[in-house]
Amino acid sequence: MQAFRSFDPLYGRSEFSEFETALIRTPEVQRLRNVRMCNINSLLITGASEISRFEHTLGVVRLAKEWAKASDSPADTAAMISAAAMLHDMKTGPFGHSLEYIFADDPELEDLNHQRVGQRLEDAFFQRTKANVSYFGSSFQAPALIGKNWSQVADAIAGDGPLGPLISSQMDLDNIDNVVRLSYHVGIASRDDSYVALALAKDLRVTSGKLSIQSSSIPHVRRWQSLRHQLYRYLLHDWAEFSAKAMLTKAVELATSADIIGVDSWILTDDLLIQQLISGSVGVNQNIGTLVKRIMLADLYYPVSLRRSSITSGYDELSTPSVKRTLEAKMSQALKCQTIVHVILDRSKTDRGVNLHIRDRNEDAEIGESSNELLIGLFSSREQSEKVNSKAAEEFQRAISEIVTESQPLADPLEDPFRNSTSQFQLI
Repeated sequence: MQAFRSFDPLYGRSEFSEFETALIRTPEVQRLRNVRMCNINSLLITGASEISRFEHTLGVVRLAKEWAKASDSPADTAAMISAAAMLHDMKTGPFGHSLEYIFADDPELEDLNHQRVGQRLEDAFFQRTKANVSYFGSSFQAPALIGKNWSQVADAIAGDGPLGPLISSQMDLDNIDNVVRLSYHVGIASRDDSYVALALAKDLRVTSGKLSIQSSSIPHVRRWQSLRHQLYRYLLHDWAEFSAKAMLTKAVELATSADIIGVDSWILTDDLLIQQLISGSVGVNQNIGTLVKRIMLADLYYPVSLRRSSITSGYDELSTPSVKRTLEAKMSQALKCQTIVHVILDRSKTDRGVNLHIRDRNEDAEIGESSNELLIGLFSSREQSEKVNSKAAEEFQRAISEIVTESQPLADPLEDPFRNSTSQFQLI
């Protein structure tokens, strides 16, 4: 088999072994060419909107190979970390992690954890759909290719075992590439920031089950955190991003309650999910197709109220589909049009503190702090006057006051970042 090579916008030329090439050509990895990194086909961050999970996957494999070389790992360890990196997103559903988040918020549905890829008894979801796990008619092949080491690879993807923290932890190879890659395509990072990703990958080690670095890598950690802060403000705080996610979430919630899709729909690609939602939108379910078509035509719901709160205890209740539908009925009556209520739990998303062992100092350190807040949005199907919006926003705050007792307006993250800056590096 001719070995595969690629040219990455961050890391340049990457070459892969015959084993890695065989994994790249499996249906489970090829499917990722048609699954976005972003959780919505964004109107805001157009540079990152169309990045595929496949591009990201090859980036994580490159970082895994850099780690293996820098740590002088034996061939079998290098092969296993490459396999875990290659397959870490194999169960990621359409539109990034959107389905995973939606299903997790619905108490009537099973949990979908994309990092659980093993075929052990406790992985009931994967076991139940095993016969249907295929792409373009070809069954998934990775477990057979990996053979006796499959359970170790599956454990590493789940964050377990001696290699687990490198694949799934607070600042793993996946997260390092994810933040730097998206930031680069968005335009808030330079290609020079690829050095941050490569340097961290080379320096990371697992010490007593915890990630460790040398003190010289601390500035790279802080740079990664700064990029993450700016990136996730765009991803979570912009009204158009918020609205599109709200619309997709409601469409999926309605579709699951109508048995149009289910937890096993993770196997779909972005386009196939859209097709299934629209084709199932008949009779009483027509609103599903209407929502999806409006997303695809950039006819987004309009923001009525966007707020943030440090009180996150109400998330479980406020994110429940039945609670949202009740609030929407109340607000639809007030605004005389359809509405959508959407909530986002920002727990270690915008800001992520990292616990690391500093090897040359032989000490543990917590670098940075983690965000922990609730983002709450109310959107209307028709644009309203400022007066009507203001009155509806006040009524909405009263309606949720028993669940969220305090909140503040959510600021627009999209001030022109280059207006007062001659260099992107001055942004962060």
